[in-house]
Amino acid sequence: MNRWITALGGLLVVQIVLALWLNTGEDPYAAFTPEEKLATFETALVDTIRIEAPDKSMVLKRVEGKWKLPELADFPADQQRVANFLNSLANLKRGWPVATTAGAAKRFKVAEEEFERHLTLNQGDKQLANLYFGTSPGFRKVHARVAGEKEIISVPFSLFDAEAEPDRWIDRKVLGLDKKRMTRIKLPGFTLEHKEKGWELARLNPGEQTVTSEADKLADKLAGLTIESVFGADEKPEKEEKTKPLQIEVTLEGDEKLEYTFQKLKDGSYLLRRSDQPRRRFKVAEWEVRPIREAERNKLVEKKPAPGEERETKPDPSKGEPDGADRNIKETPPHNNPPPEESLEK
Repeated sequence: MNRWITALGGLLVVQIVLALWLNTGEDPYAAFTPEEKLATFETALVDTIRIEAPDKSMVLKRVEGKWKLPELADFPADQQRVANFLNSLANLKRGWPVATTAGAAKRFKVAEEEFERHLTLNQGDKQLANLYFGTSPGFRKVHARVAGEKEIISVPFSLFDAEAEPDRWIDRKVLGLDKKRMTRIKLPGFTLEHKEKGWELARLNPGEQTVTSEADKLADKLAGLTIESVFGADEKPEKEEKTKPLQIEVTLEGDEKLEYTFQKLKDGSYLLRRSDQPRRRFKVAEWEVRPIREAERNKLVEKKPAPGEERETKPDPSKGEPDGADRNIKETPPHNNPPPEESLEK
């Protein structure tokens, strides 16, 4: 009997100690904060990025400080996107391993022969990082493994940020212009010239003036023109032969001229050639070209108001009444005779 009492007493002591430990609320896994980086490298040293997917691959090369796309004849890449991409990789931290076996590597698709993305970063012939990314355990999270290691870790990353298609990395604003350098825009039927007060139609008729807001919109559209993609040398996009090409000429400071030729394609988009890049053909979305194609002289001109026709500027109600305003004006009875109708002409 004494032995039973002793045994039960010992068990009770163990239960009390266990209960006290659990009640402290400390979770060693929850308290763990990953500090070690998944891959240690300096982003400034990377000059080659290779991205492999199961069925395709691509390369980004840094040439004279600028990222290029060799598969697209060294077309400029989106510099900010590449910088953000490298920074996100450099800041990935190691957490608790979710698995360490070769079978798990295949299951989570971070194995050498089975993966969603394989990224290698180089400085010349020197490899700086070699990473595998696989399945996603949650929103903007993927399983990752460093080449040569067994640990599989969940990291905050998206496979969308590591697309393996060159078109996804191009600089879509490569044709952008500094609006301040633009001096003249020649379109079918009219020409815009930049004056001290802004953009104006050339050769205005007596009694006409430019609708400056519309002229500015057109200049902004050309200055900020974006592309969808670049056609490869072997690609033969199908043209819409019934639609006449749209030709535009933009003059910059120093009398530098840029000639644009937009040719509509059967899929609704446009093939664009620009004189300063004769070897390249760009694909531009229909919605980008529509405001330029639909621009007409009669939409950019209005009748100049005759002396005395300018309407009096009405006070903004949101700013309250002007100083000295008659605050009893609402109590003034209406006139017997209605006021004359305002002219509808601007």
